[in-house]
Amino acid sequence: MTRLNAFIVAVLVGTAQAAGAETSTASERDALRAVYKELVEIDTTHATGSTTRAAEAMAARLRAAGFAADDVVIVGEPPTKQNLVARLRGSGARRPLLLLAHLDVVEARRDDWSLDPFVLTERDGFFYGRARLTTRPMAAIFVRILCG
Repeated sequence: MTRLNAFIVAVLVGTAQAAGAETSTASERDALRAVYKELVEIDTTHATGSTTRAAEAMAARLRAAGFAADDVVIVGEPPTKQNLVARLRGSGARRPLLLLAHLDVVEARRDDWSLDPFVLTERDGFFYGRARLTTRPMAAIFVRILCG
């Protein structure tokens, strides 16, 4: 397991324990993997991709989880480079916390890859795909935790 993969697992388990939950179940891991897969498979490169598509996909998940429409907004210019801003309202008893993950990735030419960079592939216990170890895990973790 790479250091980053170990960190991701630690964050997931630690967050679940801090929330008073038992360690993650197979269905929780599957739910996280579904978010991760969706993010990896959306092309968010500058030339041909759209961060707006990824932001809209994650916004749909948050709204489906019960976030109010006013608390989940897509912002920015130009139309294909927008981002998601979501607010989880608290009681005000504690200070606010900002979670930040970027959705854009550098270009990925299909000819440079042995596998399609925008298809999450698992082989021999490893994931392959564009941004699989950089931006996508953290964004997926944030969305999955917020969706409960």
